[in-house]
Amino acid sequence: MTKLSSDVDHRPRVAAERRGRMRARLIECAMLVFADKGLGASVIQDVIAAAGVSQGSFYNHFRTNTDLLEAVTQELNNELLQLIETEVGDYDDPALRIASGVRMYLHSACAYPQLGRFICAVGLHSAGPSSLIYVYLPPHIEQGLATKRFQNITVDVALDLIAGTALATTARIASGQSDATQPERAVAAILRGLGVPADEADALTRAPLARVVAPLTSLLERGRQRAEERAASTGVR
Repeated sequence: MTKLSSDVDHRPRVAAERRGRMRARLIECAMLVFADKGLGASVIQDVIAAAGVSQGSFYNHFRTNTDLLEAVTQELNNELLQLIETEVGDYDDPALRIASGVRMYLHSACAYPQLGRFICAVGLHSAGPSSLIYVYLPPHIEQGLATKRFQNITVDVALDLIAGTALATTARIASGQSDATQPERAVAAILRGLGVPADEADALTRAPLARVVAPLTSLLERGRQRAEERAASTGVR
């Protein structure tokens, strides 16, 4: 006999949804704990306490600090890079694509302080081998080299220049050691390093810039909300 729709066992779906919510909660809390404590010590007990879960629940999802860090960096960095690529990927000029993309990234660090603090705390780990930066950036760099927009640089060195400067500038923003012009000055320096003349580099940093609008379901927004809840209850931002 064929089962009626009302007879369908929904328990596996409900269990999967519950598991997804738990994993999301742990990642949100881990982002804030890593931002506070960095990578020097185990954060697992702090994450368990912040999430209000049992050790068993935690270890159902993650086994080590490394597993936890990889999950946070992959979700946080990749969702931001996807938002940026959706906006700038169709720009005709590869120099404008990179200038606008890096500016959007840096201004997001200003708009989402927990993002800046996390990147400041974990450093180069936030651009690990699974990062979409290694998917999105090389084609833009290669086109710039092919069209002579970029000169006297290789793809690998260009990647290091862009990623390294973006991460260092994000750390400076997060530490309060910069002013409102820091993103544009950093991007102009990147463009000059890629071989773009100084006057053009400066002009590209003044181009109209789209704002990153993260969905409410994104880790950026979930992390912001959790940080606000924590600040309201403990006074810790």
